[in-house]
Amino acid sequence: MTDEIQNLFQHIGQLAVDSVPTDEWNVITVKVKALLTYVELDVTYMHHEKQFVPKTFLIKHKHLEYDERTTPSFERLRHLMYNEAPFRGAWYTATMTITDDGKLDTEFDYDNKPEQEYKSEDAEYARDFEHFPRNAG
Repeated sequence: MTDEIQNLFQHIGQLAVDSVPTDEWNVITVKVKALLTYVELDVTYMHHEKQFVPKTFLIKHKHLEYDERTTPSFERLRHLMYNEAPFRGAWYTATMTITDDGKLDTEFDYDNKPEQEYKSEDAEYARDFEHFPRNAG
């Protein structure tokens, strides 16, 4: 994994931590569903003792250049990770989990169409596949 990929993980994680609307959280989850033409972001936090249902919040982008914001950062991450292993293709869903002790875990789904609020058309998947070709699996 390149330093740039590691830095993007840290950058996105820090944006989420800085944006959570309370100090009382145990876990932050950042889930992005991406295609070449569309990115959808869900960000939640939980406090295991005081709330059992994740609460949604928005990542703040005050005073950030466009390239430093969350969506372009995930777009860049998707491109960089593809370049590291093009045979896999690009991931469709990325999930980052941040715990209050500073641990950051990531999961990537390369195979399943993302469950987006906006339903992408087959042509959008075809464009994504043309841009990020992968080995037949």
